[in-house]
Amino acid sequence: MTGISCALRRGRAWLPAAVAAASLLVLPGLALAQGQKPVIWGKPSEVLSTDPHSSGDGSSWTVFYLIYDQLLSTDDKLNITPKLAESWEQVSPTSYVFRLRKNAAFSNGRPLTSADVVGSLKRLTDPQKARGWGKQIGGVNDVVAIDAHTVRIDLAKPNTALLSILSVATTSILPMKEIEAGSFDPAKGMLGSGPYKVAQHRQDEAWLLERNPHYWQSGKPLMDKMTIRVMPDDAARLAGLRDGSIDVATFENPDTPRLLGAIPSVQSVVQKTPNYFHLDLSGLNGNSVFKDRRVRQAAALVVDRPAIANAVFGGESAVEYAVPSAFGKKLCDGLPSYTLPRKERVARAKALLKEAGHPNPRISLIASSVLVTYPLIAQVLQPQLQEAGFSVQVQQVPVAEWYKRVLTTNPKDSDFDASLTWFAGFSDPGIVLNWWTSGFSPVFTTFLEPVAEYGDLMAQVRQTPNGPERDKLMTRACGLIESSANMIPLVGKPDYIGFRRDQLDARFVPLEGNFDVFKYVADFKRR
Repeated sequence: MTGISCALRRGRAWLPAAVAAASLLVLPGLALAQGQKPVIWGKPSEVLSTDPHSSGDGSSWTVFYLIYDQLLSTDDKLNITPKLAESWEQVSPTSYVFRLRKNAAFSNGRPLTSADVVGSLKRLTDPQKARGWGKQIGGVNDVVAIDAHTVRIDLAKPNTALLSILSVATTSILPMKEIEAGSFDPAKGMLGSGPYKVAQHRQDEAWLLERNPHYWQSGKPLMDKMTIRVMPDDAARLAGLRDGSIDVATFENPDTPRLLGAIPSVQSVVQKTPNYFHLDLSGLNGNSVFKDRRVRQAAALVVDRPAIANAVFGGESAVEYAVPSAFGKKLCDGLPSYTLPRKERVARAKALLKEAGHPNPRISLIASSVLVTYPLIAQVLQPQLQEAGFSVQVQQVPVAEWYKRVLTTNPKDSDFDASLTWFAGFSDPGIVLNWWTSGFSPVFTTFLEPVAEYGDLMAQVRQTPNGPERDKLMTRACGLIESSANMIPLVGKPDYIGFRRDQLDARFVPLEGNFDVFKYVADFKRR
């Protein structure tokens, strides 16, 4: 996840039903059976894609974790833990063996076997499909079913981040028998082995999930049903928590803890993440002054990260680096844009602009309305950049225009000076560092100035085991990122949750890197 959605789907179309209750049931309303009241989640945005292997948006991933399972997961400290794979071992630098749970089954009742894992991973890494998370895994020589519940993955080259990658929603295990038979299409529905299954869905309104009766955790989930209400308006979600019509809600607004604190019986949770906002500067747009690296470096030098963290997030965020601070590795904090006194940084920035022949460049800064935080960060950045001589026009453009001008895969459509977005940090720093590799992402390729040395360096990062040598390589990567000044890390991106503690007994992971916001949903219960 790069903070980028792979698709924009709007409208009120119903998704079609498929056999074996695999797809999304079309009904005139979300009728609930008598019995236990469902957990009701107020969700800011609709699911944008139903195929985990092709998805690039966190809004969908948060739901995938309720429906699908992955081979692995992470704990409260981002360490790798079992999931569908109850154990595993690395038998060589390029070969891993996973032993699957024998009681895992899809919600249609069919047992999940090695064939589903083999088929899912081959589908994900198919070079003809060029799926983003297939690239993260890298070259695969083979995926082999040793027996019905044992799988071996043979990589072409070592990849230290493999286990972390296999804990992300985009590597979910799909029902390959049904896909190959044509009875299930993941582009039109969801059929997984996770705690819940989809019962009903009305586009842009709500989802009704029901307990997967074949879930491998005996007796779970404790709640039979979960309703996801799509509620884009923050005020509506706050009102729902206030009157108790929803049990839990998720937010992006940094004011959330303060607003929730005024509502009796509502508990506020600030979920820490390795995710961070970054400032993108167009290094390939011939019409932008940022095509000159010196101008980009000047902008990077005058960014005041502590001021952004304090003004926008009120202490709930902090300065961030290309290697997220959540990993406890101080690999990027010695760089000039972090260590030099601000007065000296501004002076250096002015000198760079003068040297480049642009002492007072005029630029536009796109702050899409898709997140309330983008315009807030832009308001703080604007005077910081102006201090060095930039003349900054902040553009709060609609989401569709942001996609067309910034998040495009067509270089001819790329049309911007500067823009704000964010990266997910996941559970291995090598994953997020890959995005600076030229050609790794078709989106970033449209504005990233290629740095040949960086691609070679990241190949070493992927292949080097965790330890001092890998840390040295990542420190070098941080230096190249600072020098190229194309995507500039800013501050951390926390997630905000509010829930009715008088209605719901729930636990939330304090540090989450994979968008598995409701990691402990199987243990949720009514008070």
